[in-house]
Amino acid sequence: MQEPLLGAEGPDYDTFPERPPPSPGDRARVGARQNKRVFLATFAAVLGNFSFGYALVYTSPVIPALEHSLDPDLHLTKSQASWFGSVFTLGAAAGGLSAMILNDLLGRKLSIMFSAVPSAAGYALMAGAHGLWMLLLGRTLTGFAGGLTAACIPVYVSEIAPPGVRGALGATPQLMAVFGSLSLYTLGKYGPALPCAGWWEWRVLLRETWLERK
Repeated sequence: MQEPLLGAEGPDYDTFPERPPPSPGDRARVGARQNKRVFLATFAAVLGNFSFGYALVYTSPVIPALEHSLDPDLHLTKSQASWFGSVFTLGAAAGGLSAMILNDLLGRKLSIMFSAVPSAAGYALMAGAHGLWMLLLGRTLTGFAGGLTAACIPVYVSEIAPPGVRGALGATPQLMAVFGSLSLYTLGKYGPALPCAGWWEWRVLLRETWLERK
């Protein structure tokens, strides 16, 4: 009587061959390589939080320059300046609500990548603004991107981080948001002394000079 295949012995019937456990050195090399990739992915992701912190306090140095602008298209009253500063929160609320759908529809990674589109469009509108509506729309778009990243990035980081570094990497989104705000305040204070930093101040000065000559 022929024996069943499951009972047969030999390499031909060894469905789950036993493998020797990896050495501590191999485990350390594999772990280090995986951690490097995780750190790189986390750094790329939390740049969105840096942009969010930067955009959150963006109006701090910009509003005084616009309130004293001689250009009628860019001069803001107190009421208009208040709208310019606060409309960001409306966009952030819309971005946070959209993250509830986009997180499941696109996934966390693609949602973070998608947030770069409204962020770039918002800054482009504010950089080339010729009226209040462009300033408000640009501010709303940057708020939408900030709300989207604030909801997606912590989830993404917690999912890709190994247990050993999950706590440390989980704190990076908030830290990057703080660094973004700090960098904007620094540029606002020392911007006029730096040729490439206080671009709003330089733009206002150039347009005022052009209007005076005209």
